[in-house]
Amino acid sequence: MDRKMLAMNAQITDLKSQLDSVMKSHLKSGAVYTRWGRATCPEVNGTTILYSGIAAGRNYNDQGDGINTLCMPHNPDSAPLDLPVAPNQYHFGRIYGSEYEFSYKKAAYNDDVPCAVCYDIYASTSVMIPGKTLCPSHWTIQFNGFLTSDAHYSGHPGAEYLCMDSNPEYATEGARQQDYNGRVFYPVEAVCGSLPCPPYENGKYVSCVVCTK
Repeated sequence: MDRKMLAMNAQITDLKSQLDSVMKSHLKSGAVYTRWGRATCPEVNGTTILYSGIAAGRNYNDQGDGINTLCMPHNPDSAPLDLPVAPNQYHFGRIYGSEYEFSYKKAAYNDDVPCAVCYDIYASTSVMIPGKTLCPSHWTIQFNGFLTSDAHYSGHPGAEYLCMDSNPEYATEGARQQDYNGRVFYPVEAVCGSLPCPPYENGKYVSCVVCTK
């Protein structure tokens, strides 16, 4: 095979590689995740904010209502006005705002918790990895921090484990540190036993990271 043919084959291979890269980027639908404790999204290439809001969920000592935590927008639209009236005080759910149950950096005990829903246009999936501060190879770090949940004592039905940003801030609506409770956030400690120690340490807070790819 002469040099011209070799050069042409190399160009074709390079063009195929570029085309595959373009096709893969267009096939990605984008990845959405929530940044808890911040009202903005990370300054990562390709990441934009869909909306910011207030973290919300069920009251810490209620047994019913929803079990997941939501990021409620600052500018809500009204529900349909013709919804039926509840026949009694138990035939509807409730959602409350949220509070930090600790003080750390800019966030203080009983401050309300902000959130931001973020969109990475160059990714197709996102994952929260507990116990890590860095992402696997070829994944992009969106933010890292520490694991949170409800408290570990009687009367608290529990709440999902969420990754709180390492630099939490307070929501700017209303007065600070009002102790309204609602959905409450506590740092999570590791407990040795079924969870092996090492590598984990008993009574130590657990880290976390949110990654996209």
